[in-house]
Amino acid sequence: MSKSYVIEVGDDQAGLIIREEGEREYLFHAALNEYSALEGRRFANPLLAERAAIAHQASRRRRRISARTQEAFAL
Repeated sequence: MSKSYVIEVGDDQAGLIIREEGEREYLFHAALNEYSALEGRRFANPLLAERAAIAHQASRRRRRISARTQEAFAL
């Protein structure tokens, strides 16, 4: 029997992790394109997958802010 969990970040359903019977790790399946970088990654438990999704979102947000700041100074 497999086990699965939905990974949510804020209001986003980032993805789904599934552990098949006999497997030790959960496999991440992205639900949104924004989390496709995590597609196929393996996690020991749901908490680690959630933390990775949160960190990924924060990193994307920082990059967007940095890009906007650089554009503002370029004008």
